[in-house]
Amino acid sequence: METKNLKSLVKFIILYCQNKGMSISPLKLQKLLYYIQVWNIIKFDKYTLFDELPEAWVNGPVYRSVYNTFKDKFFRNDNFKYNFDEVKLSEEISQKLKELSLSEDQQKLLFAVLDSYGVMSDEKLVFLTHKESPWNEAREGLSPIERSTNTITVDSIYNYYTARLKKKNA
Repeated sequence: METKNLKSLVKFIILYCQNKGMSISPLKLQKLLYYIQVWNIIKFDKYTLFDELPEAWVNGPVYRSVYNTFKDKFFRNDNFKYNFDEVKLSEEISQKLKELSLSEDQQKLLFAVLDSYGVMSDEKLVFLTHKESPWNEAREGLSPIERSTNTITVDSIYNYYTARLKKKNA
């Protein structure tokens, strides 16, 4: 499997959420990317959908390149919205999905993650990431408000979530 273009994925997520009537802010986008990556790592045995690893920032996992693209909106936490009519929105979603060249299993997983996590508020998603070990491990030794560029590793994600799934299924 080849890794996907993060910019195309970001645009797809924004369009998909808009089409489903879900709010999507820069903060929420970061958390959705994280959970998309998490579940790809779990389902496809450590395969990452895209190359970039998240950094363990104060408000949870952040992908630096995505932050840099939208940093003017990040602290205002404005919601994204494209001014497309329904037909244009549908065409854009189809185009971005095609650009991603996802397998059927990857596509199903992407939709499942977006439908499950996309309905949650920004705050709920931040709370979830703060409860989980990968973010906490990457921030070990830091104060709650200390900046960090520490990355959350694939192994940390894989080990935590596979253990959690095994415990849940036991």
